[in-house]
Amino acid sequence: MTHLFKLELKKFRLVQKMIISAIAVVFSILFITVSLIDSMADPTQAKDTYDSTFLLIGLLMSFIFLVYSSVLTSSFIINEYNQRTITILFSYPLNKKHLIAVKMILIVVFISISMFVGYICCCGYIIGMDAAFDMLEGSFQMTYLSEWIPAAVISIVVCSILFWWPFVIGMIKKSVPATIITSLIALLLRQLIITNNGAYHSESFSDILIIFVLTLAAVGIVFQKKVAEID
Repeated sequence: MTHLFKLELKKFRLVQKMIISAIAVVFSILFITVSLIDSMADPTQAKDTYDSTFLLIGLLMSFIFLVYSSVLTSSFIINEYNQRTITILFSYPLNKKHLIAVKMILIVVFISISMFVGYICCCGYIIGMDAAFDMLEGSFQMTYLSEWIPAAVISIVVCSILFWWPFVIGMIKKSVPATIITSLIALLLRQLIITNNGAYHSESFSDILIIFVLTLAAVGIVFQKKVAEID
């Protein structure tokens, strides 16, 4: 499958996608800045805390990159299927399932890394801005990292699983809108699941296991039923 990765990586336009990811992170930072300034400017409103700001970062990272993953899935897979351009590749001796799997793996790995970088940039930003301008309630403590890092890792792992659902529904419906809407539904369901799970609203191990098993089953069915019928 190495040659497939090389082939799809060229089509992926990595630099362009990296620029878009960077813009998304900058947007997140601007959004956080507006929130912090708003809490500082209103004397009746308490300053944001590190906890609340980290939760905001987590929500932004999940929302932005879940939607972005669905957009990439739409353009990289669903559109190619609807426009029949992907069938040109099938005129060559390529394994259909391997080709689609490579496309999705590239998307999932790229978006997961982008989320990781986004977390680092946003968390580093709020720490630096608070040190310079006292924008948050209290002061940064190194103990925060012992809570932030596991929460961020869990968020990235769960989202890397959820990234597959837009693909699943997109392949079933053969629809770009359905692919993107699925990412929003996945985000909503995730927020409902984690609302009562701890201070940093992270999924429990049992939640992750259930999500993983359901996703694995759905992806397996799609590869057996939908990918196999592409011609």
